[in-house]
Amino acid sequence: MENEKLNEAAQGLSSLLTVMDRRLIRPHEQKTRHIVSPLVIHVLMILSERESAIMTELAQEIQIAKSQLTPIIDKLCENGDVEREHDAKDRRIINIRITPKGAAKLRELQDTLFQSVKSKLEPLAPQEIASLQHALNELYRIINKM
Repeated sequence: MENEKLNEAAQGLSSLLTVMDRRLIRPHEQKTRHIVSPLVIHVLMILSERESAIMTELAQEIQIAKSQLTPIIDKLCENGDVEREHDAKDRRIINIRITPKGAAKLRELQDTLFQSVKSKLEPLAPQEIASLQHALNELYRIINKM
Protein backbone atom coordinates (compact mmCIF):
# COMPACT_ATOMS: atom_id res chain seq x y z
CA MET A 1 0.00 0.00 0.00
CA GLU A 2 2.82 2.43 0.90
CA ASN A 3 4.57 1.79 -2.41
CA GLU A 4 1.30 2.38 -4.25
CA LYS A 5 0.86 5.77 -2.51
CA LEU A 6 4.47 6.68 -3.32
CA ASN A 7 3.91 5.80 -6.99
CA GLU A 8 0.69 7.86 -7.07
CA ALA A 9 2.45 10.85 -5.50
CA ALA A 10 5.37 10.57 -7.93
CA GLN A 11 2.98 10.32 -10.88
CA GLY A 12 0.91 13.26 -9.61
CA LEU A 13 3.95 15.48 -9.11
CA SER A 14 5.34 14.53 -12.53
CA SER A 15 1.99 15.37 -14.13
CA LEU A 16 1.80 18.66 -12.23
CA LEU A 17 5.25 19.67 -13.48
CA THR A 18 4.21 18.90 -17.05
CA VAL A 19 1.00 20.93 -16.75
CA MET A 20 2.83 23.85 -15.12
CA ASP A 21 5.41 23.79 -17.90
CA ARG A 22 2.73 23.78 -20.59
CA ARG A 23 0.36 26.34 -19.02
CA LEU A 24 2.68 28.71 -17.14
CA ILE A 25 6.36 28.36 -17.99
CA ARG A 26 6.30 27.98 -21.77
CA PRO A 27 3.86 30.85 -22.38
CA HIS A 28 6.11 33.07 -20.24
CA GLU A 29 9.20 31.92 -22.13
CA GLN A 30 7.46 32.78 -25.40
CA LYS A 31 6.90 36.34 -24.14
CA THR A 32 10.48 36.83 -22.92
CA ARG A 33 12.50 34.74 -25.38
CA HIS A 34 13.10 37.79 -27.58
CA ILE A 35 14.66 39.52 -24.57
CA VAL A 36 16.70 36.67 -23.03
CA SER A 37 16.81 32.90 -22.98
CA PRO A 38 15.52 30.89 -20.00
CA LEU A 39 19.14 29.90 -19.30
CA VAL A 40 20.16 33.56 -18.99
CA ILE A 41 17.27 34.15 -16.57
CA HIS A 42 18.47 31.17 -14.53
CA VAL A 43 22.04 32.56 -14.40
CA LEU A 44 20.79 36.00 -13.31
CA MET A 45 18.57 34.44 -10.64
CA ILE A 46 21.44 32.43 -9.17
CA LEU A 47 23.76 35.44 -9.15
CA SER A 48 21.10 37.62 -7.54
CA GLU A 49 20.87 35.16 -4.64
CA ARG A 50 24.55 35.37 -3.74
CA GLU A 51 27.33 37.92 -3.68
CA SER A 52 29.27 36.21 -6.47
CA ALA A 53 30.00 32.81 -7.99
CA ILE A 54 32.75 31.17 -9.97
CA MET A 55 32.07 29.59 -13.34
CA THR A 56 32.36 26.02 -12.03
CA GLU A 57 29.72 26.66 -9.34
CA LEU A 58 27.35 28.26 -11.83
CA ALA A 59 27.78 25.48 -14.37
CA GLN A 60 27.13 22.83 -11.72
CA GLU A 61 24.04 24.57 -10.38
CA ILE A 62 22.57 25.09 -13.85
CA GLN A 63 23.70 21.60 -14.85
CA ILE A 64 25.49 22.54 -18.04
CA ALA A 65 29.12 22.26 -19.12
CA LYS A 66 31.39 25.15 -18.22
CA SER A 67 32.18 25.53 -21.93
CA GLN A 68 28.45 26.13 -22.60
CA LEU A 69 28.28 28.73 -19.84
CA THR A 70 31.24 30.80 -21.04
CA PRO A 71 29.51 32.37 -24.08
CA ILE A 72 26.45 33.16 -21.94
CA ILE A 73 28.60 34.96 -19.37
CA ASP A 74 30.54 36.69 -22.17
CA LYS A 75 27.29 38.06 -23.60
CA LEU A 76 26.00 39.11 -20.16
CA CYS A 77 29.31 40.93 -19.52
CA GLU A 78 29.10 42.59 -22.93
CA ASN A 79 25.58 43.81 -22.11
CA GLY A 80 26.66 45.03 -18.66
CA ASP A 81 24.38 42.59 -16.81
CA VAL A 82 27.22 40.81 -14.98
CA GLU A 83 30.88 41.51 -14.37
CA ARG A 84 33.97 39.40 -13.93
CA GLU A 85 36.19 40.19 -10.99
CA HIS A 86 39.50 38.60 -9.99
CA ASP A 87 39.52 37.14 -6.49
CA ALA A 88 41.56 39.28 -4.07
CA LYS A 89 43.27 36.23 -2.54
CA ASP A 90 43.83 34.17 -5.69
CA ARG A 91 44.05 36.03 -9.01
CA ARG A 92 43.43 32.78 -10.91
CA ILE A 93 39.87 32.71 -9.58
CA ILE A 94 37.37 34.88 -11.42
CA ASN A 95 34.17 35.73 -9.61
CA ILE A 96 31.02 36.51 -11.57
CA ARG A 97 28.78 39.16 -10.02
CA ILE A 98 25.42 40.57 -11.13
CA THR A 99 25.43 44.32 -11.81
CA PRO A 100 22.66 46.76 -10.89
CA LYS A 101 21.66 46.72 -14.58
CA GLY A 102 21.43 42.91 -14.52
CA ALA A 103 19.43 42.98 -11.28
CA ALA A 104 17.01 45.50 -12.82
CA LYS A 105 16.62 43.30 -15.91
CA LEU A 106 15.90 40.29 -13.70
CA ARG A 107 13.29 42.23 -11.69
CA GLU A 108 11.62 43.25 -14.95
CA LEU A 109 11.54 39.63 -16.15
CA GLN A 110 10.21 38.43 -12.80
CA ASP A 111 7.51 41.10 -12.92
CA THR A 112 6.54 39.93 -16.42
CA LEU A 113 6.21 36.38 -15.05
CA PHE A 114 4.18 37.61 -12.07
CA GLN A 115 1.79 39.54 -14.33
CA SER A 116 1.44 36.56 -16.66
CA VAL A 117 0.60 34.19 -13.79
CA LYS A 118 -1.71 36.76 -12.20
CA SER A 119 -3.67 37.11 -15.45
CA LYS A 120 -4.18 33.33 -15.49
CA LEU A 121 -5.52 33.43 -11.92
CA GLU A 122 -7.94 36.33 -12.42
CA PRO A 123 -10.81 34.20 -13.83
CA LEU A 124 -10.74 31.93 -10.76
CA ALA A 125 -13.32 32.27 -8.00
CA PRO A 126 -12.09 33.53 -4.60
CA GLN A 127 -12.57 30.04 -3.11
CA GLU A 128 -10.43 28.51 -5.87
CA ILE A 129 -7.68 31.04 -5.20
CA ALA A 130 -7.84 30.25 -1.47
CA SER A 131 -7.65 26.51 -2.24
CA LEU A 132 -4.71 27.10 -4.57
CA GLN A 133 -2.90 29.14 -1.92
CA HIS A 134 -3.42 26.40 0.67
CA ALA A 135 -2.17 23.75 -1.79
CA LEU A 136 0.88 25.88 -2.66
CA ASN A 137 1.75 26.29 1.01
CA GLU A 138 1.60 22.52 1.49
CA LEU A 139 3.58 21.90 -1.69
CA TYR A 140 6.33 24.30 -0.58
CA ARG A 141 6.46 22.71 2.86
CA ILE A 142 6.79 19.19 1.46
CA ILE A 143 9.14 19.98 -1.42
CA ASN A 144 11.52 21.78 0.93
CA LYS A 145 11.93 18.45 2.78
CA MET A 146 13.15 16.69 -0.38
